[in-house]
Amino acid sequence: MNKKSATAKSSAGARRRASRLAAVQALYQLTLNHDAADGGAADDSEVEDAIIEFLTHRPGAELPEDAYAEVDNDLFSDLVRGTHRHHGQLVDILDAVLPRRWKFARLDRILAEILGCAAYELSHRPDVPVAVIINEYVEITKAFYEGDEIGFINGVLQEVAQNLRAEEVLEHKNERAKSN
Repeated sequence: MNKKSATAKSSAGARRRASRLAAVQALYQLTLNHDAADGGAADDSEVEDAIIEFLTHRPGAELPEDAYAEVDNDLFSDLVRGTHRHHGQLVDILDAVLPRRWKFARLDRILAEILGCAAYELSHRPDVPVAVIINEYVEITKAFYEGDEIGFINGVLQEVAQNLRAEEVLEHKNERAKSN
């Protein structure tokens, strides 16, 4: 791989990570706004408004262009819409693997949004490898936490992946075993 294509690839990867982080932030903001207002869930039009607002006025827009990676608008929008639309299904997926005392409704809101986005990708984006999804959301968790939350996210996502994409998880383990 030449230097130019390596740079383009890492740039695309940086855009996807920025999109995931922005989606977590947008979903967190939607949740906070609704918890403060009436405790209900946002409707589809509010989600669409939030996507437009976030893409138009996202943090860092006034900073030098190298300060933040550009967001992949399509991925960002898919993550926000998909996580919102499939919220009930994603809660069920996560509650099935969370420890009894840590059901989704009791989680810290940022942890919940990270897990929700990741569970959406694991369940609805088979084009993205499991290892990439888990790594991306572990790295996003590190942007907010320094302690046990990082391992917690990793462990929960490993179990979700095993439940939803067991064949891919097994293939990945076999590939790693062969390379060792």
